[in-house]
Amino acid sequence: MFIGIGLFNLFNLLYHFFMVRHLAPVDYGQLNTLMALFMLITVPANTVQTTITRFVSVFQAKVQHQQTRDFLKHFLLVMVAVALFFFLVIALGSSLLASFLQISSRGVILLMGVILFFAMIAPIPWGGLQGLQKFGLLTFNLILNGGLKLLAGILLVAGGWGVLGAMGSIAIAYFVTTFLSLILMGFSMRKEEEETHPQAPPILDDSSSLSEAYRYFFPVGITLLCFMILTQIDLILVKHLFTPMEAGYYSIAQIVGKMILFLPLPVVMVMFPKVSLLDDQKKGTFPVLIRSLMVAGAFCVLGILISHLFPDRITQMLTGKVYPECGPLIRFFSINMTFFSLTFILLYYHLATRRNNFLYPLSLLTVIQVGAIALFHETMIQILFIVGLLAFCLLGINFYLAYRPYSGKKKKGDKPLF
Repeated sequence: MFIGIGLFNLFNLLYHFFMVRHLAPVDYGQLNTLMALFMLITVPANTVQTTITRFVSVFQAKVQHQQTRDFLKHFLLVMVAVALFFFLVIALGSSLLASFLQISSRGVILLMGVILFFAMIAPIPWGGLQGLQKFGLLTFNLILNGGLKLLAGILLVAGGWGVLGAMGSIAIAYFVTTFLSLILMGFSMRKEEEETHPQAPPILDDSSSLSEAYRYFFPVGITLLCFMILTQIDLILVKHLFTPMEAGYYSIAQIVGKMILFLPLPVVMVMFPKVSLLDDQKKGTFPVLIRSLMVAGAFCVLGILISHLFPDRITQMLTGKVYPECGPLIRFFSINMTFFSLTFILLYYHLATRRNNFLYPLSLLTVIQVGAIALFHETMIQILFIVGLLAFCLLGINFYLAYRPYSGKKKKGDKPLF
């Protein structure tokens, strides 16, 4: 899984490196804005994948193959309906959306609707494969998805298709891997049944499992949605409020921010199960959080130093050209995304310890950020200042919420923080 996720992220990074070099700033701004909108809309699908993984693994542990099938069929039908709804909304509102985002081609908007359709369905078989512990097949799908997007993107953009080709490569990748993963999931389930040959336990009414599943992904969904809005909505609003050229510069600078934003991902992957286990055992979890923040913080500080010392060199490395307008934006992005990176660790810490009181300030600050940008947007620096200020507040609030239980009563097994 580490190899698969690593290669998937590498292919995505190479994809953006190629696009930022071979598309004009205006065109890359359109592509990056649509990708930000895509990430926001697919938050529910990512939440469903986590839920599918958890419950399929439980059913398989109890050798309840029929319950696994019923559970997957239910969510597959639900997500097909959701995917169709989003496709129709985007198709019918393509003119309005193109006007709002200052995109001349309706075809690009319609193509994003196609991508969303398959991206909404893909988490069902991906979550199923993960729950069945078919990590090799899931890894293959991730690598294939990233590789197809990169290869098709290079061919289509080099062939002169521009933004349409860049979006088309993503559609091809999701189309192929979605159908392939559905086939592999069905094959894996049949193989599991043939190998075990159990007398399955009586299948009870699974409404309780479904209701528990819906309750499980509610806090996760709210967390991911708010975090995506906090880190992506500024790009969408800049595309609407500023000229296409200015939005292009903003998108180029945001690439650096994204690199810093995703730095704590491996830390989160290790911390989340460890904290969950310690919390179930009624042992101390706060020292693990502190060490996780220290590791991620060290990488983020290095990113800030490089971004402040060599912004023009970074721009030239990414695009092949020097855009002086990107320098101040890169410096702000490096600081803002550091705050968000550390906050991301804290959010998953709250989810692991099952304390949901963090959802209130998270939701409130998300609304405040959108409103503040809508009211105060004279310059892009002003927008980045608003984002950074709220990110700092969010970091401080979440750290306090994590520290408060620890300061009040230490749990068994606590170790020194350093």
